[in-house]
Amino acid sequence: MTSTESHQVIEKAINRIACIGAGVIGHSWATFFSMKGYTVYLHDINEEVIQRGLRWIKTALDLCAEKRLIDERDAEAAINRVKPTINMSEAVSDADYIVESVLENYDVKKKVFREIDAMAPEEAIIASSSSFLLMTEIQKVTKRPERCIEVHPYNPPHLIPLVEIVPGQATSMTTVARTFQFMKSLGKVPIVPKKEVAGYIANRLQRALNREAHDLVNSGVASVEDVDKALSAGPGIRWAIYGPFLVSYFNTPSHLMREGTLSGMVKEGYREYSLLKGKTFDDMVRWRDSMLVDTLRVLQYLPECSAEESLS
Repeated sequence: MTSTESHQVIEKAINRIACIGAGVIGHSWATFFSMKGYTVYLHDINEEVIQRGLRWIKTALDLCAEKRLIDERDAEAAINRVKPTINMSEAVSDADYIVESVLENYDVKKKVFREIDAMAPEEAIIASSSSFLLMTEIQKVTKRPERCIEVHPYNPPHLIPLVEIVPGQATSMTTVARTFQFMKSLGKVPIVPKKEVAGYIANRLQRALNREAHDLVNSGVASVEDVDKALSAGPGIRWAIYGPFLVSYFNTPSHLMREGTLSGMVKEGYREYSLLKGKTFDDMVRWRDSMLVDTLRVLQYLPECSAEESLS
């Protein structure tokens, strides 16, 4: 493929979406895309599951209107853009972007990918919401594996911005670029791992934490409730703003500046960190504290003082 052809493919508009699977993740994806103005075909093999998914979508849209993410007219328009169907061909035959959110099982996902691949337009992206499985394995059953990619959201996808875009061995760079560009244009925070590994990035971090949480409870160290409080009222507040590497930066800035104290790849990572570029440590502390105050007020850990109190 020439660079001109690649550019044309990347710029190809995505107008119609198909969400395959109307469960917990699938209905939330449909909610997200419908809020963004897209016609969304919501498919499942079970009519009862589809109707439940539509109820969930309406509930989510009503709450978004209540919280002023959208207005009531937009919520009504969004639900009308969701087209339920039990016919796979109807769902995907004209779709530009297809996202599968079925059972986390290779056999099930391969069956669905094989079916989608046979019916979807040639240039359609076929994405999986898998949270752990490898696209390299799933795409083997398709005739056009280059258009297949993992796009792992965090639940609920219509609210949480992170998406992990994980190509398989046969996924083309054009598919990666189109998917990244599409997700970013919708306000998502896309990340692309440098290597394909089971669990990707966020779930590997989350599972490590979950193992420790279960061990603390099962060893009699803490209650379930206190383990949750230990995170939600402590590290979790920071993690909503920045991750473990910036935690280390703020805790030991002088130590981090010394040569030889960090491994080569981590040291280089700090140098490439976009948020740190052009800022002093004092600049970063002010940014951190400002974000923490805003977050703590939302969580109702800090009071909002009145104008009279601020002048007293």
